[in-house]
Amino acid sequence: MTHRRLLACLALLALPSLAVADDPLPGLWEISLEARVAAEPGFQPPAQSTSQCLTQADARDPSRVLGPLAGSGGADCHYTRTGYEASVFRFALQCTSPLPLSTTGEVTFSASAVHGTMTTVSKIAGHDVEFKSTLTGRRIGDC
Repeated sequence: MTHRRLLACLALLALPSLAVADDPLPGLWEISLEARVAAEPGFQPPAQSTSQCLTQADARDPSRVLGPLAGSGGADCHYTRTGYEASVFRFALQCTSPLPLSTTGEVTFSASAVHGTMTTVSKIAGHDVEFKSTLTGRRIGDC
């Protein structure tokens, strides 16, 4: 019985280190975003790609990684909801100018890759336009 308790305690102590293993590694990352306009299936805006050097602080905070892409087209952006559980980051983001937009998404991180989906609603010429986006990324080396 004591042996089982010891194993259970060791397993519980190991859990936090397993969760940290899913955080992205610091370094140079290439991140791409492809968007589709729900109302115009034939229209596909050009994909956006960026290279970003992630610091240790960035790697621990997914909102710092996604903010520039999730708020693309907007400025004065802020997260209204965030949650990071296991290796999945869920969020809602509001931007006010030059285009008011609202983005929600779910992104899965590993040490060297990221993938996820986002839905953005923007008001263009007085009409709500919805974009569905796919995000992919990979660590390509050191900064």
